[in-house]
Amino acid sequence: MAQPQSVVDRFISEIGTLESSFNSNLSRVVDGLSGLSDRQLIDAIGQLNLFDELINAGYGDALNNLENGYGELLQDSIALAESRGIAFTVGEGLQGLQTLQELNTADLLGEAQAHSTKLTNLIFQNLYNGRSSKEIVDELVNVKLKDYRMNVAVDTAIKTFDDTARYQVFKGQDVRWTYFGPNDTRTRDICKQTILNEPAEGYTEEEVNNLKTPFGLRGGFNCRHSWTLKA
Repeated sequence: MAQPQSVVDRFISEIGTLESSFNSNLSRVVDGLSGLSDRQLIDAIGQLNLFDELINAGYGDALNNLENGYGELLQDSIALAESRGIAFTVGEGLQGLQTLQELNTADLLGEAQAHSTKLTNLIFQNLYNGRSSKEIVDELVNVKLKDYRMNVAVDTAIKTFDDTARYQVFKGQDVRWTYFGPNDTRTRDICKQTILNEPAEGYTEEEVNNLKTPFGLRGGFNCRHSWTLKA
């Protein structure tokens, strides 16, 4: 059974590994551009495609593995439904989940594109202003793709998908829901209210959708809670 956190951790680990390999090639790129005339540098920067290099360095493989993680989470929800005698009908619910996954993947591709553009900009402006290759590379390796923002974005995307998949599989069924997760000093007020006001028998689907923490959205960005079936 796949766990959302394990899917997130696997992706972030893969990004860290590929980033180390990718950064080791940046010195080669900078060395190849240093010593060019201004005109040659301008032309060469126009041809430089760090985005493709990042994809080929392993970012594309990491995204493919992440997509497999989405599939595992969906299959877990379907298996849970089948264990309760509920058959998940392929239709708009599945199409919507595929769309959600595709949009999340497009967002992560955008992160890679923005990272590549930032590196290209730093390479050009520093070479154009006469800085040494070593100084430039030292600055570039401190520009991280794997950072807190990406970690939170992936965590939110995966857990939103997991929550939404479970809802779509059980949508319209006579089941009860519980808001699973911590209630501590970091818990948002709307999440605290959802936890404290939960009926002993759990929430109905309609009740969840009328809360400020509905399916999918929950407490918002980086929320640590999820809607699970009441035992």
